[in-house]
Amino acid sequence: MIPAEALAAVPGCAHGRPALELEPLRGGTANAAFRVRTDRGQFVVRLHDSASAEAGVDRAREVLLQQHAAAAGLAPRIVAADPQGRFWVSEFLSGKPWGAADMDDPLRLAQLARQLGRLHALAPPAAPALNLKTLLAAHAARIGAAGGPGDPHGPPLEPLIERAHGILDACARDGRRACMVHGDLYHANLIGTGPRLIDWEYAAVTDPLFDLACLVAYYPGAGDHETLLLAGSGLHGHVPPGRLAAAAWVYVLLSYLWYRALRLRAIPSAPDLEHEARLLERLSGAG
Repeated sequence: MIPAEALAAVPGCAHGRPALELEPLRGGTANAAFRVRTDRGQFVVRLHDSASAEAGVDRAREVLLQQHAAAAGLAPRIVAADPQGRFWVSEFLSGKPWGAADMDDPLRLAQLARQLGRLHALAPPAAPALNLKTLLAAHAARIGAAGGPGDPHGPPLEPLIERAHGILDACARDGRRACMVHGDLYHANLIGTGPRLIDWEYAAVTDPLFDLACLVAYYPGAGDHETLLLAGSGLHGHVPPGRLAAAAWVYVLLSYLWYRALRLRAIPSAPDLEHEARLLERLSGAG
């Protein structure tokens, strides 16, 4: 359940006052989240996995960028954040979360692209850097150290990392202006018809193409609507042919390494193994 310190940070729960309603929220694979209703409104308490830093999460960066997006009406406002990064409290968004089918719907994708265009147009605050090359290397090092040269769970990682570095170098040469990106465009992180975006753990100031790359990595069918996505997000004419598919490949690699790293912490579930196998198949294919 919610530690007393975190619950006390919820408006209306200070000084030991009980919540009127408390409900666990589904979703997420590491953090735990709860909807809390008080006489001050509805809020979300999210308790953070201590190992999240290994996935590139910086809690100070997350709070800074989410608050910046919230001021533009794109995200829920964070009302309290633990200085040690153990939890935060945000507004609760009451809209309907998107479903997986929405991510292959041109009308929905056009809505999302317009919101991403708004996000990318914001003047970004100074934020701690997120270097994808460094993150890839850290994942590979942990996996390699645990498995050794005879790691039976997958192919050698060095050629994959080298290919990713080449793609990232090409993206850098394109010269797109760094801006705020959400970085985790999973369907359940999109709320309402706007949509507004939740779960800003992987938000960063970087190449705007990376938001679309993340989207296509999660939902390959969205890549069939590349022209719509680029136009709606303001990137039309700024992305060479093939670049989005290549950048999406990097995000497929990130997801694959994340699942490989899960083996270092727990025995993987059957769905995790199935997802890992699908990601490896995509890495081995074109793109």
